[in-house]
Amino acid sequence: MANPRWSASRFGTFKGCKNKYNIVYIKELVVSGRESPLAAKGLSFHEIAEWMDSSKTLRGLTTFAKKKLKDATFDQEKYPIIKAIPRFYYWWQDYIKKYEEQGFELFRENWEYGKIDEHNVIGAIDVLLINPKTKEVKIVDYKTSSQAKLNGYENQLLLYVYLLSKRLKIKEEDITKKIETYGFFPLAGLKDEELSDPEIAKKMMMKNMKQLVYTIEDVDNALKEFRDIIKESDNTDWENIDPKEAATMSFACSFCDACGHQLLCPISYQAGLRFPRKAKIHLKSDKKLESPITQEQLKEMFNKSSN
Repeated sequence: MANPRWSASRFGTFKGCKNKYNIVYIKELVVSGRESPLAAKGLSFHEIAEWMDSSKTLRGLTTFAKKKLKDATFDQEKYPIIKAIPRFYYWWQDYIKKYEEQGFELFRENWEYGKIDEHNVIGAIDVLLINPKTKEVKIVDYKTSSQAKLNGYENQLLLYVYLLSKRLKIKEEDITKKIETYGFFPLAGLKDEELSDPEIAKKMMMKNMKQLVYTIEDVDNALKEFRDIIKESDNTDWENIDPKEAATMSFACSFCDACGHQLLCPISYQAGLRFPRKAKIHLKSDKKLESPITQEQLKEMFNKSSN
């Protein structure tokens, strides 16, 4: 049975590749022994950022980051997280600490729960600042892409706006005035000089802080799209869906653990990509991932759709 809970990543996966959506959210399969460098980079930065608070020093943050990155499996010259530490530190001191001093409460890795109609929805917000008296809200989501652009992230941020407006009981006419939402791109356009020159790091930090300016109509349009996706998912015969027809090849394949598997994603396999031999496929319910699914079980699971 498919997981009934919806999230920004689930909505995005449905839009991007229905085959991946079927694998992850309907069949609920997970892969072990395969790590995307892009995903590993993002996870490493988020772990470093989650440790940060206003009491930390630049030296302390840098030391912590180096320890975290010591055993990193991705190419650190290609994805130089350590270069972004001064930028991130000064951004925190200038932006987050300022609002804390104004009485805002800080929440890191904050989970928001709510509903769209009768459907459960969840959102994970990297940094959330709430003024308990005025109900002013600042949402910040970390993005580790190489370019500081919000294109493609709008609906994710609008989902957070919707969930918070409901929980805090903010009137519709006040939402755009009360809730500000941003993407922060700590790795975009990194310069070597940022490690030694605070002024350059401070200049770059605000250059890579992008606000999503939105209207109530934007929120309503995002909700309509979410509802349409839920409806289409509910009305799709996933047992008989053809992976070759459902799959879409794009840059997002870089993050897909099923990419290159002959049965799970035939079009990427036909394109010459290969699923690593060491990687194993499991049901999500196998919490310790001790019982890989055999090829025979996979064939049975996808038998109808591959005939």
